[in-house]
Amino acid sequence: MQKSTSDLVIGRFYAALDPDVGKTLTPEQKSGIEQALTQATLATRHPVDFRRSFPFLHRRYFVVFLLGRDLRKRPREAGAFSRIFTTLSVTVLILFCILSMLLALYMLKSALGIDVFKHFHVGIWDWFIHLHDKATSP
Repeated sequence: MQKSTSDLVIGRFYAALDPDVGKTLTPEQKSGIEQALTQATLATRHPVDFRRSFPFLHRRYFVVFLLGRDLRKRPREAGAFSRIFTTLSVTVLILFCILSMLLALYMLKSALGIDVFKHFHVGIWDWFIHLHDKATSP
């Protein structure tokens, strides 16, 4: 019979605990500790739980991908690297969205034949038409 994740976590805890201290715990204390460990790990509460290890160059590495709601009572403190990465990611996403919208508006303007500046063209529309003509011609 295979042990559940919470049983493994509890087993590791008791293996790491000093045996003399473990003998002094009452059943109520053990129950409280086991319940706290089970809730703290939250290992069984993720809808997507991908955990794999693989050998590479005489060592073993692991990949963990968890997806789900954050059920922890206290939010984790974000480090400086995390804040910088989040800021850069959001900035790149916003820039991508703005540039995509500008490109879509430019393509719409060009498709309608509207010239904002006389005798000035960026060339994206001509490139797109050239690609389209190349793809449709036999």
